[in-house]
Amino acid sequence: RVVLSFETSPESIVTFLGLLALGALPLSIRPGSGASHRDFVAAVAGRYGATHVVGVDAETAASLGLRLLAPAPVEVDAPDALLPEHGPERLAFVQFSSGSTSFPKGVPITHGNLVHNLRLIVESGAQGLDERGCSWLPLYHDMGLVGSLLTSLYAGTDLHIARPSDFLMGPVDWLRHLSRSRTSITVIPNFAIDYVLRYLRGDEALAGIDLSALRHVYLGSEPINIDNLEAFSRRLAGFGLRPGAVKPCYGMAEAVLMVSSTGVEDEYRVVERPGGVRAISSGRVHPDFEIRIVGEEGEACADGEAGEIELRGGSLAGAYFEDERRFADDEGWYATGDVGFVDGGALFISGRASDRFKINAQSYFSSDFEQLVEGLDFVRPQRSAVVHSEGRVVVLAEVRREAVTDPTPHRRAIVDRIDAGLGVKVELEDVRFIRSGQLLRTSSGKLRRRAIAEALEAGTIRSAI
Repeated sequence: RVVLSFETSPESIVTFLGLLALGALPLSIRPGSGASHRDFVAAVAGRYGATHVVGVDAETAASLGLRLLAPAPVEVDAPDALLPEHGPERLAFVQFSSGSTSFPKGVPITHGNLVHNLRLIVESGAQGLDERGCSWLPLYHDMGLVGSLLTSLYAGTDLHIARPSDFLMGPVDWLRHLSRSRTSITVIPNFAIDYVLRYLRGDEALAGIDLSALRHVYLGSEPINIDNLEAFSRRLAGFGLRPGAVKPCYGMAEAVLMVSSTGVEDEYRVVERPGGVRAISSGRVHPDFEIRIVGEEGEACADGEAGEIELRGGSLAGAYFEDERRFADDEGWYATGDVGFVDGGALFISGRASDRFKINAQSYFSSDFEQLVEGLDFVRPQRSAVVHSEGRVVVLAEVRREAVTDPTPHRRAIVDRIDAGLGVKVELEDVRFIRSGQLLRTSSGKLRRRAIAEALEAGTIRSAI
């Protein structure tokens, strides 16, 4: 068992594949440095019984009692003779859930489940044999590892790989690379759309860009801001982006990755829900999976009625790694913790059950509020969190300091926008502009809203203005 601090580099990719070939078990985690990263390596190694580590310095490895693996090239006459055979039941690697509400859980991925999900991705048309991909997603996360790297290897297609920091430092450069390389498929989280929009100030920034080869932009991992998605599509339509190229999808580490996706020839649908909230489809669930929507009392929900999404079959794992408790019930159903509904055969994701709260008997999700808040120019993109704390809706936002000299009218703008969009009254004093870095997140960037609410109630979140 090997803790792999998974950098985006040729060396890390070759190391990961080498560990798989040798029959070792990679435990892939985010790269990093310093005391916090050392503590995380120690926690993962301790919980899951790792004996080796890759991607840290010798001093750190020694201090943790782990053997440091240093890959080196060797020449052998018959390399296949040195490698064990891997049956479908053998573990390939452990990938971690997002950990948005707890310590990240390890999901054991067998070779059989991995190949099954890769086959579903290719057969669904999400990765054709003639595609050329581009990905900057982190390789320790399921979307980057399975959805980009391993799918490309399985399908035998070209893949251009960049570091996440490359995208964050130059989102327009990412668009230019898509144009130059004639990329036909890419996979991104929702925040990437918001991020690109914030950086586009005029058509001159896009001069020379041609996205006509880009047929599929698969969008997943987090709640989708429909307004920004539509703005993104409109903004890039003049530079070759095809109508319907953006394709929302749904998946999870527990199922290896893909559960549903918008078909190659299909477009997403938008429907209006009670309270004026718009919902966007994530395609159809692959027929190898069974899905059902259940209410708060365990009753089956009718078509169009929201409830918790339960999943069975396909490439779903049975239990978390080193945990005797199965997360599926006796009939094989796994309660995902996600809330959604089925309408016309398509799956719609509303949010996480843990982020749902009721106001005057009407259910809302934190993401419904956050999308409205982040639509205001003075709020930094992806830098807001809305929690339901002690019976109140509290808005926490990082703002552009140069744009906010007097906080009162800007707080009022947020209150008015929420009232107009959702019909919910938020008190002015419950809108707080906070210092950077206080919104706790998982390794994949998802908000840890429960931890944020606890920090708020403990009084440890500090205001900036």
